[in-house]
This record gives sequence, structure tokens and C-alpha cells, in this order.
Amino acid sequence: MNFKHNDRVTCKIHVTEIKDARISIDKDGTPFICQNVKCGVYTEDKLGYKYSWRLSKDFTDCFVKDLKLATPTWDTLAVEDIILDSGGAGRMVLAVQNNLVWFSAIEHFDVSYDWCTKKQLKRLGYTIQGAAPEVEEITVAEAEARLGVKIKTD
Repeated sequence: MNFKHNDRVTCKIHVTEIKDARISIDKDGTPFICQNVKCGVYTEDKLGYKYSWRLSKDFTDCFVKDLKLATPTWDTLAVEDIILDSGGAGRMVLAVQNNLVWFSAIEHFDVSYDWCTKKQLKRLGYTIQGAAPEVEEITVAEAEARLGVKIKTD
């Protein structure tokens, strides 16, 4: 699989599971896994992470297993992720500090706009671009009440 610079990934390095990482690709085309767990060879751009792990140009390494794209979540929200308001307009995350998120103006990613807590953003209807839709489990009675119809169950 080929990855792009700044793709969010998960993998195992040796036996250590890496849940928060991104791909960095140097000017010469050498790819790296940037993360905060395993120290390896340094890249030109660690994308804000503490460490980087060099890969071959085909994105493999004998110590790296299960390298795959990750689905972003509120727990792994990071700089350059895109958050979408309830109308689908995008804002870029400029910084994350604990539960505070600093984000850009709508579709003007180079313009600082505001900050909120993750909880506030969720309450305002924001989602993360590329995230799996949240699944809400409800009972048949709740579905009937919401839809205003009787659901047949055999």
C-alpha cells in the first residue's frame, strides 16, 4: 500500500502497538512513521511527534507489522485534521492541547478562527472528516417514537 505525506496510520513496531502516528516523506522520497513511542532514524519533518521510524520506499520494514490507514477519532484528533460543521463546511485543526481544539476559519485553513473543547464541538454538531460515523443503538420503541410509525417485529 502506498501512503501520502501526513496520512494517519496505525501499526506495530517490534511488538509495540502504535495507535497515533503519521507518515512523513522526506524530499528524497524516504518514508517514515512519526509517533511518540519508538525511537528510530530521524526524518526532516516529524509532524509534531517525538520520534520517527524509517521505512523502505515501498513502506515496509522487517520490524513493522500491520501498517494501515487509521480512522480519526476525537481521542486522536491532531493538527491538520479537518473538522466539519453540521452543514459540512470544513475547518482545519491548528492545535490540540488536552481537550482544547484551536481551528481555522471555514475553508481558509491559513486563518486562525477560534478554540473550543472537544465536547463543545461535538455538542455543536461537528464531525471529523474521514471518521467512521458514530453508531447509536436504540430500541424498537425508541425507533417507533422517532419515526412516528409502528415497526413490525416477527
